[in-house]
Amino acid sequence: MSSLRDRLRLHFKNTERPDSPASVKAEMPDAALGFSVRENGSGTYFHRRKEIPLETQIGRWSLGELREAGAGSDLLLPEEAGPEDLLFFDTETTGLGTGAGNLIFLYGIGYFREDVFVVEHYFLPRVGDEAALLKDFLERVAPFSVVVTYNGKAFDWNQLRTRATLHRFPWEGTKEHCDLLYPSRRLWRDFLPSCRLQVVESACLGLERKDDVPGHLAPALYFDFLKKGHLTGLDGVFRHNEQDVLSLVALFIHLHHLLEGRHPPGYPEEGLALGRWWQSRGKDEPALRVFGELLSGSSVPLRIRREAFRESARILKRQGNWSDAHRLWTEWMEEDAWNPEPCVELAKYFEHRTREMEPAYRTAREALRRLSKRRRTGLRVSDKEREALKHRIRRLEEKREGSLF
Repeated sequence: MSSLRDRLRLHFKNTERPDSPASVKAEMPDAALGFSVRENGSGTYFHRRKEIPLETQIGRWSLGELREAGAGSDLLLPEEAGPEDLLFFDTETTGLGTGAGNLIFLYGIGYFREDVFVVEHYFLPRVGDEAALLKDFLERVAPFSVVVTYNGKAFDWNQLRTRATLHRFPWEGTKEHCDLLYPSRRLWRDFLPSCRLQVVESACLGLERKDDVPGHLAPALYFDFLKKGHLTGLDGVFRHNEQDVLSLVALFIHLHHLLEGRHPPGYPEEGLALGRWWQSRGKDEPALRVFGELLSGSSVPLRIRREAFRESARILKRQGNWSDAHRLWTEWMEEDAWNPEPCVELAKYFEHRTREMEPAYRTAREALRRLSKRRRTGLRVSDKEREALKHRIRRLEEKREGSLF
């Protein structure tokens, strides 16, 4: 099988032949697919523009819900960014590499305008005309201040920069970049089989693709087009790319509503990850709200509730809210009967905050009892943890005896 470089070199040569199939097709795109020929001083390419009503459902969300809610969320975008500042961007390429030998043959973009959502496709019918397409495409995307991608921070957008540099076009792509793969991983990597866009669509957006052409088939279909000149053979690739762009919008809406508290987490694991995300950004109150919802849920597994107890108490302790922290540790100790951790936290609280040595001693002894119980049942127990607890108990015994006289 010839290499990608060899195949591209062959097609660069073919573009010089006016009677090649691809050359003829470049002048007459299939009208049924909605493409028209565009031409500038550097060559020709195919373009189409579709307007999609905002009430169109993409899984569980309609496109217009982002406009109604506003786009600003400081965990995704600058607060001043609005829906019309967003450029949803996805590409189809001849391979998965990021070097100059990897060609982008289809650029898909989506954006809000007035009362519609617009999807545009820029398609390269002849390799030698790439400069023509890039020139117009870079001008088209220049006004947008934010680009939204999925796994595109290191790929799609970076590839566009590579192609622009290759043709010596000035690079003005220094936009705010919101790549939705990263929040998706933060929220769902612990319980989804993967964070591929189609997996996230199905599990979180309620979207199932039908008759979809997998992205890995796109290069072969493109090379077949270059050989035979039949644009209809790429219809599935165009539909796949359009769905990717629309899914970006639906996923952005879903994440936006989760972060704004407009939509409850669909899974306990999602709620836990969301609370931790807020916490990592120093947003204590939203984090406490999400953790509190997990602790009030009757069907939330203990392993999730344990983490919610731990993270909530950690925030309250840092805030100096000792009464609420004491309440949480007490509830945690009663509910999580095999776990020594809440007992240790209570022992620290009684010893250092309220100076009550007797309850501090009792809770430390209870922590040691739980640790020993875990060890007897074959669960792994750290010797360091056990020795630290024994040391605490000995110190409390001395303080307890001293307080009696």
